[in-house]
Amino acid sequence: MNDLQIQRAAELLQNEFGPEWQTIAGMLGTEGLRKRVGKELTSFMAFPERGNGGDSHWRGNCSPEVVASILRYVLDCKRYYGKDISQFTMMDPMSGSGTSQTVADQFQVRSLLYDLNPSPACGYGNWNALRNDVEDSADLIFFHPPYHDIIKYSGNMWGRPHPDDLSRCENYQDFLEKLNYCIRKFFFALRKDGRLAVLVGDIRKDGHFYSMQNDLMRMGDFESFLVKGQFNCVSDNRRYKKPFIPVVTEYVLILKKADSLTVPFSCRQEGCLSVSRTDLQTITWHHLIRMTMESMGGTAALSDLYDLLRGHPKARKNPHYEDRIRATIYEHPDQYLRTAQGCYRLNYAVA
Repeated sequence: MNDLQIQRAAELLQNEFGPEWQTIAGMLGTEGLRKRVGKELTSFMAFPERGNGGDSHWRGNCSPEVVASILRYVLDCKRYYGKDISQFTMMDPMSGSGTSQTVADQFQVRSLLYDLNPSPACGYGNWNALRNDVEDSADLIFFHPPYHDIIKYSGNMWGRPHPDDLSRCENYQDFLEKLNYCIRKFFFALRKDGRLAVLVGDIRKDGHFYSMQNDLMRMGDFESFLVKGQFNCVSDNRRYKKPFIPVVTEYVLILKKADSLTVPFSCRQEGCLSVSRTDLQTITWHHLIRMTMESMGGTAALSDLYDLLRGHPKARKNPHYEDRIRATIYEHPDQYLRTAQGCYRLNYAVA
């Protein structure tokens, strides 16, 4: 389908359905992904129409349909395996505008809502996730934290700035450490066979990209990873000159507590590899020479390469390393272009 056909289809929908046409188009466009093999919940979630519950004007709030889909899934799992759900409890430790309570009431299950806000829409206020204990337990904990400082809550959406507000962390690393602390705390508050559902998004800030779902700690059995489409974002109507990939998705990680006393976990580990000091099987002489020349601006004399690579582990293991450098360059004449006697340029470097 070309752009003209899409524009024509949009005009027809708008003429027929008015302002609601985009919501209708969004529902039609995602129908085949949202429903498969007779299931209402798939690994792709999309709710162009937010649904009723909570406060749609509360910035950063999620659709009650998201909470309802996950709650329905957990309840279905309990019923399928013959578990008692008469005491089923859902907890939301950062409850915002109270969406989770509306959903819990619809399913007639007990809900516990907490929030740092001293005067939340519902539930217990002035509850500090970093300092207060979780005194109760739950079969499902729905955790929708701030996305770092993209939206500041204390001092903005409510009250005064609070030092333990996750949306006011000093930097992303500080935010991530506190976020992972919360994940550990909430996971241990689960009952056996319970689920912790964590809704997070990716962040683009000051030219850097941060992926919360990639960075956060996993605990228990990593049962599922759901991709959720974002709709009606504040930034949708802005235009940017700088090339970048807009973030249009969020993610739900479902972590299951299969055992009461044994908890598998995983944490992302970061590091920095210095190619100029490291010898790995995957780093060939060709890679090493090319990257060294890149660091020099794309051109180099053989004598400079000898000097720079003399101390590299590859050279220390090879008494004829100078011969190896020359041979590598001769073996790739289309990539190392001779500019003068003993001097070469990478084929993609500016002459």
